[in-house]
Amino acid sequence: MKKISLLFSLLLFSLMLHAQTEINTNWKNQINPIFQGLNKSRVPNAILLDYAMEFTNVPAYNGTLTDSTYVDANVMGNIYKTLFLGKVTTSTQYFPKLEDIATNWVTQRQNYNQTDKSTIVLAGMYYKYAQISPTALSTNKITVSNNKYYDKFIGSVWQNPYVTKEAIAFASPVNNYNKLSFGVVLPQNLLLSNSASTIQSIQVNFNDGAGYKTVTVNQKVYANYTQNGTYDWTFKTTLTNGTILYSRTKIKIDAPVMSNNSQNRTTNFENNVFISGPNSSSPLWANGAILRIDYAPSHGGQLTKPLIVAEGFDAGSILTPEVEGGDRTLNTFLNSNNSLPNSGNLRNLLLFDSSQQYDIVYIDWQNGTNSIQHNSAVLKNVLAWVNTNKQGSEPNVLLGQSMGGVISRYTLANMETSGETHDVRLFIAHDSPMQGANTPLSLQYFSRHAYDQYTSAPVLYGLVEVVIPTVLNFVELMSLGNLDIAFPSVSDALTLQDTPAAMQMNYHYVDYSSNPTMSVHNAWQQEFESAGYPSQSRNIAISNGNECAVNHGFDPRAKFISLHDTHNPGFWGDLVHLVVTPLAGIVTSDLELTFLGLLPGSSKYFFDFDLYANPAIGASTRQVYWGKIRYEKKLLWLVKISHTITERSKNAPNGYLPFDTYSGGYYDISATLEDYEGYLPSNTIVNPRYGFIPVVSALDIKRNNSNVNPTDYLKNYAGGTTPEPALTSGFDNFIVDFRPNSPINNAHISFQPRNGNWLANELSENPNLIDNCSAFCSNAQITGSTLLCTTGNYSVTNEATTSSWSISEGSSLVTMSVSGNQVTINQVNPSSSGYITLNANYSNSRCGSASVSKRIWVGRPDVQDQNIYGGYDNVPKNTQSTFSVTPVPGATQYNWTIYTNSNNCGCTTDSNGLTICPSGTVFPKFSSNNSTSFTTTSTSASVNWGNCVGTYTVNCVAKNACGTDGIYYKVVDVFSSTGGGGGSNPCEGELLVYPNPINRNGGSGDVSVNIVYPGDPCDDDINSLKTSSTNQNQITIYDFYGNKVYSNQYATDEFSLKGIDLKRGYYILNVFTSKGFSKKEILIVE
Repeated sequence: MKKISLLFSLLLFSLMLHAQTEINTNWKNQINPIFQGLNKSRVPNAILLDYAMEFTNVPAYNGTLTDSTYVDANVMGNIYKTLFLGKVTTSTQYFPKLEDIATNWVTQRQNYNQTDKSTIVLAGMYYKYAQISPTALSTNKITVSNNKYYDKFIGSVWQNPYVTKEAIAFASPVNNYNKLSFGVVLPQNLLLSNSASTIQSIQVNFNDGAGYKTVTVNQKVYANYTQNGTYDWTFKTTLTNGTILYSRTKIKIDAPVMSNNSQNRTTNFENNVFISGPNSSSPLWANGAILRIDYAPSHGGQLTKPLIVAEGFDAGSILTPEVEGGDRTLNTFLNSNNSLPNSGNLRNLLLFDSSQQYDIVYIDWQNGTNSIQHNSAVLKNVLAWVNTNKQGSEPNVLLGQSMGGVISRYTLANMETSGETHDVRLFIAHDSPMQGANTPLSLQYFSRHAYDQYTSAPVLYGLVEVVIPTVLNFVELMSLGNLDIAFPSVSDALTLQDTPAAMQMNYHYVDYSSNPTMSVHNAWQQEFESAGYPSQSRNIAISNGNECAVNHGFDPRAKFISLHDTHNPGFWGDLVHLVVTPLAGIVTSDLELTFLGLLPGSSKYFFDFDLYANPAIGASTRQVYWGKIRYEKKLLWLVKISHTITERSKNAPNGYLPFDTYSGGYYDISATLEDYEGYLPSNTIVNPRYGFIPVVSALDIKRNNSNVNPTDYLKNYAGGTTPEPALTSGFDNFIVDFRPNSPINNAHISFQPRNGNWLANELSENPNLIDNCSAFCSNAQITGSTLLCTTGNYSVTNEATTSSWSISEGSSLVTMSVSGNQVTINQVNPSSSGYITLNANYSNSRCGSASVSKRIWVGRPDVQDQNIYGGYDNVPKNTQSTFSVTPVPGATQYNWTIYTNSNNCGCTTDSNGLTICPSGTVFPKFSSNNSTSFTTTSTSASVNWGNCVGTYTVNCVAKNACGTDGIYYKVVDVFSSTGGGGGSNPCEGELLVYPNPINRNGGSGDVSVNIVYPGDPCDDDINSLKTSSTNQNQITIYDFYGNKVYSNQYATDEFSLKGIDLKRGYYILNVFTSKGFSKKEILIVE
């Protein structure tokens, strides 16, 4: 199984006890009435399986070995929880609470592994219990009436309907261990039984070639393996009556071995040095650090040239106190595939051979979940020890991975402030959450929900109510105990994601009540920023994001997990372990060792879960989590008991950023599930990777020394440079990952040859600027204008060593002249316009290849639709109209103009040719600038028509830097009526024009015009409208380009236009009548 490290192993691992606790009383309320007719004191061994809410198929663990009855800690917990809920007596004898067992177990694990982490502490159980015989009804031993059970008596003799069964199980708290030889012990208080006196002996076969060994409580027995592998441990229990019962578990031995990628001789556990922490009262496992040192061969076992590695978030002391080194160790740093063996030149400097130059000092935090301030004090002690014990004057190099980078920067800066010497010349932050880490809200909601669920026991425990965790089990409860805090009450909450370091670094933290908050992180971030950067060291950073800023393959609010299936109840907890905390999973479980347990024989659990990435900022749909569990049990001869155990829906608050999608070092859910397809429904994991440490966070990018904008997370940070001067990094140099031809994000705190070579140069004090490959990203562009007038130059990056050019659209419009990475484009015909698409393919040996295109408009705009839309042809004065045109290809602006064709508002012309209008006259103007013309990028314009009746033309011309193309014009008559709707005045009469069309060749060229007015009741209105100063009808003819081709005045309402000479086409006849009305007609000349 792949091993994935860091802080998220805990940020994601929600070992929730009682947060927003949901205590389900449905089972108690449903089951008690059914069994109230039975005298429970007659139940053998005071446990009745039929009475229990079942968490696994207990009868299957009857001492007979099968392929489906392997046991681990949680399977044993499910057996125990089932038997506990089947308890029909208030007596507490033989039945300690689940949390008390977990406390005892973890205490024993800590006691046996204070310093020498080489003992696995077992737990075991043997219980006798009762079950209603499936033949009880047919053999007349029980009465069933109205869906209830009753004792059966024949005469006065009670009929026994029960059969006695037994369950046996032994388990290790971990099923993945990193030593070949170790001790195994079964403490007295972890052998649980209501029939302990019948156990004669317990033996175990570790499958290490030594056969069965007797297990005596409180005494170690030893396992010794010669090679790694997965082994069955078979337990044989002999009872006093001679019965032999078997139980079986699996364990994977995964001890450090020499990597094929190196000649490294150092194991994970050599050259250990204990460094004290700031709290002397804390136990050893929770305080200080252990240094694991790999000396360079030429240094003769002397610390000479230290490279100190500060590990990240490590929950090992909490999850697995018996496992040496915790979640990530010196061995994984030296030998895992995504670490030093894949780091190019860095490998040669650090891995054991003749070229190794540095002594690697690896810091294993004793409590890798404690506050950053706590482990900062530990790091200060580490630096003091290194400076005291190293030979010579070589300064230190400090590599902080993930959280270790945050601790390192904070420590170095504070030491300088207080005048302490750290002697660090180079500080490297490797994908460190300088501004925060991202654990998707949906995963936090998922884990909180899983461990909030409790079921109320049907009977009292002594004199009090007792609840059993529906999902929570021994592994989770022991983790809580390892936090060295009293077991929480029902009103308290404590999870690994609630530990100080996790809360400090997580951008969004889902609290005990399942409410997301940023307050804890923001408080830490303020303190961290105040500390600043160390000034006596060169500070550099590595981000495992990518220079091209590509996301993780999905958009905001894409689905992560879609689970709709039937499983045993422990499945939810197993899935949380794997999906939400892969690191905890790989330490304690493995492919063959997970999803153990059986569906309860007469019960079913139905799981429905949907988990989503955070939505985009401002998105209206903000649900990121929905989860539901239903339970049903079929009782003998009765109807099913069925109810919904829980259902919950959660949203992402407004303002929370979609960190899941942002480029950065990723966490891959599928990496822990790729071998489990047989256990999961298909397509359960919809999108496996999400962003854990955004590039902006790893590089500590600021905008003008303040917080960045959301769009800054989407920009390219490449070649040690930011995309714009306002964006700066707190580091002296940085590198972001890049994969030629396939830009992707990389796993958190991983090395590749590119960043390894870069870091090797920095270590050699020969820093160089890394290749800037941002020009080879999919968002790269051809440099040059999108508008070409006559000629233009276009180019791609100078980093390209080969390039080719082509035109795939509009090639007839231009010619092309190529000169390497540049091309000159020339327009063929200045009167022709249109689009061309310019394509470039280019490459170099370091960044790979790229293909880019640019669509370019050539020449002046080309009007396709000559209509002006909107508004009425006739409008009342003092109103407004809005006009629009279809977007014109190639247009960058639109010039709108209002022309006055004629008006009748009492204006006169004086002897100097100046127009003088009555006071208060308002002519039509555009609303945007109160003028008769304006230029805009918009395709629409609004006109305030003013109070001057008349005929006006609204004209629009499309333009760009190459020229113009007229669209059309619209003639509008403004009349004095205050009638609404912009329609015609019923008293304005009608215009009769004959002939129309006009025959240019066969006719006289004369056109007759007659203005006909209606009689009563319009006579008075018409007489009152005689406002024209000339008392004449004004005639104007325009062509469709707005040019005036004819103009005259006539004193009568019936007249002839004599001998007009018009070319073939369409024209507008505009008549402004002596009554103040405006009329128009389209003239067609054939």
